[in-house]
Amino acid sequence: MLGGFLLILPIMCCIMTGWGLKRVGILNDEGGSQMGRVVFYVAAPCLVFRITLSVSARDLGDVNFVLALYGGYLGMIFCAWLSERFRRGDARRKAASVMMAIRSNNMFMGMPAVVMLWGEGALEYYGRFMALSVAGFEIFSAVSGLIVLHGGLKGDSLRRVFRSLSRNPVVLSIALGTLWNVGVGLPLPRWLDLSLKILGDLGTGLALITLGMKLKPGELRRDLLQVWPDMIVRLIVSPLILVLGFRFFPSQPEMVKTCILVMAMPVAMNSFPMAEAMGMDGDYTARAVMVSTMLSVLTLPLVIRFLL
Repeated sequence: MLGGFLLILPIMCCIMTGWGLKRVGILNDEGGSQMGRVVFYVAAPCLVFRITLSVSARDLGDVNFVLALYGGYLGMIFCAWLSERFRRGDARRKAASVMMAIRSNNMFMGMPAVVMLWGEGALEYYGRFMALSVAGFEIFSAVSGLIVLHGGLKGDSLRRVFRSLSRNPVVLSIALGTLWNVGVGLPLPRWLDLSLKILGDLGTGLALITLGMKLKPGELRRDLLQVWPDMIVRLIVSPLILVLGFRFFPSQPEMVKTCILVMAMPVAMNSFPMAEAMGMDGDYTARAVMVSTMLSVLTLPLVIRFLL
């Protein structure tokens, strides 16, 4: 337990640095929003593009991994839907709960956690995980939430989902990296590769500081009383479902560990704007993001201890 806590301590120190910088007035909400856009539109795509270039066709053909991962997605969505059957609330909030079930913070916290736990060499496995998961991650979460919200899918809803995917810079960077691998098949020019590396390296620190700026520890107790069922699904049930899935569909150990760690992360930051854009309960989603991030200090050491 202590070893796991010490491994995520650097992550939490960076997050609390962001909280402290905002509290003393060095940074404000506008600055945090701008840094978040730099991470989302520049640093993360550069990093993911370079990682995707190292992924081969053989890596993408791991059927067992795909079955365990996507079966896990369905299991998480079902658990969130089941918990909502016993709770009061309107369709907007229920849709947000189902949408959040699989949306782990795979970029802002998952990527730093993988690096800090296993070193930069583990980014190879993180890249494979992202290449295999990100499109389904976005589609499954959006479609499941829309089904709960509308009682089914409408043409306009589906168009919004695919329009969002077509504009997602991480999805585009994976597509471009795959096209380069298939169509060109040559290493990047050194100057371009180095430029992308420098920009990609900006992401980890900025992402964690931006996350810390959004924390509101004083509101934790009130928000926890509202969102606790979703916290159980996101932080506890989700990694357990994947552990069970990989028992039936064994895969490469490094990929399994990376997947379980990343999917044990708190609710993704971009779930809030996604919920608002699709007519779900954005305020409830924002509270879930904050509460799950703070509670992950307790749950992630347990996950890390299991993985080690």
